[in-house]
Amino acid sequence: MAPEMDQFYRSTMAIYKSIMEQFNPALENLVYLGNNYLRAFHALSEAAEVYFSAIQKIGEQALQSSTSQILGEILVQMSDTQRHLNSDLEVVVQTFHGDLLQHMEKNTKLDMQFIKDSRQHYEVEYRHRAASLEKCMSELWHMERKRDKNAREMKESVNRLHAQMQAFVSESQRAAELEEKRRYRFLAEKHLLLSNTFLQFFGRVSRAADGQLQPPEVAAREFPSLPLTC
Repeated sequence: MAPEMDQFYRSTMAIYKSIMEQFNPALENLVYLGNNYLRAFHALSEAAEVYFSAIQKIGEQALQSSTSQILGEILVQMSDTQRHLNSDLEVVVQTFHGDLLQHMEKNTKLDMQFIKDSRQHYEVEYRHRAASLEKCMSELWHMERKRDKNAREMKESVNRLHAQMQAFVSESQRAAELEEKRRYRFLAEKHLLLSNTFLQFFGRVSRAADGQLQPPEVAAREFPSLPLTC
């Protein structure tokens, strides 16, 4: 087989091998790590709910006092805000789970068989075409040595098979490259969506924090031991 054909073959097989032995296992590992992250978040979320509920109860106690009503309002407001933000963060985690982890897990399972079948089909087809071309080239060599009158017709067949083989290996490599690119694009697009969801959440956190800032005179009255400025 011509060196350029063999180079196309090795390159295409290397792409399929990379997807099967590197990309898909890496994706499986991401799913595993992501599920660990979800479990950790749910544990943190439950602990945060208990903690800020306790803060709210203390704030409600302060509201009943004669000396610390404003401080009680601050504590209750802080607790409410934190619990709302915790609820908003749940939306981010749902996006992470539903739009990312589940898709990655499903795609990985389906993709492993798809890529395996695609590589096997390409390998079988390549070997079949290569064998046919080699056979015709061998027959042409013998016919030319014997000055067979059908050598010209056989040469045309060899040229046709060679052109078809060239087109096949070129198209197969482009198809494999496209499959590889699609997988990286899928991963990038899904994580971009997740990043945008996180950015929206952090925007809400920033606005909530701004809303909780107390005027300097309130801070001076309620926290007299603290300086107004750094």
